[in-house]
Amino acid sequence: MDLTAAKGLLYCLLGLFVLVAWARERRKRRLTGEPEKFWPGTTYAPAAAYYIAAAGAMLITIAEAAVEKRAGLTDQQSILPAVFLFQLLGASVIEEALFRGFVAPGELMGRKLLALMIIGSLVFALIHNFDLSTAEGKVNALFAFITSLWLYVVRFNPLNPDRSLLPCFMAHTVRNLAVFGIKAAQGFISG
Repeated sequence: MDLTAAKGLLYCLLGLFVLVAWARERRKRRLTGEPEKFWPGTTYAPAAAYYIAAAGAMLITIAEAAVEKRAGLTDQQSILPAVFLFQLLGASVIEEALFRGFVAPGELMGRKLLALMIIGSLVFALIHNFDLSTAEGKVNALFAFITSLWLYVVRFNPLNPDRSLLPCFMAHTVRNLAVFGIKAAQGFISG
């Protein structure tokens, strides 16, 4: 197993660990009625929250692909190994637990929430390490920023009154799978 595959598998396992630990706390809270302890957002949301979260993630991904195609940037994408899918799946849980969970307490409102959404989304876009000296990197960073803003909206909107992280996990997973699928369809995934 090469280093890229090992890193992807490790990231996926870490994401699975976080998701299982989060789900265990959610189950315990549901059975005992206890308040949130370590893991943030350990509640459920109404079905509409999941549908809207996934639809928004898909629309952002489609818009990004359209901008790349319109700007002639499609051929500038890097080729990713197929095992990168594991890293994307792990990231969808780990990044949500961190950015929309631990860093964004469920009781935030008003200006503080807006400031957190903007600053957190800037940091989110920057940690993805896109090459900002290229047009492709700038487009990817912009859509990472937009995606992050959307994921904050998913957690802090009236359709998610208990501030569950579950719609965020789902929307981020949908986004990452859609990005991977588009890259695969365009021929940028290697065996």
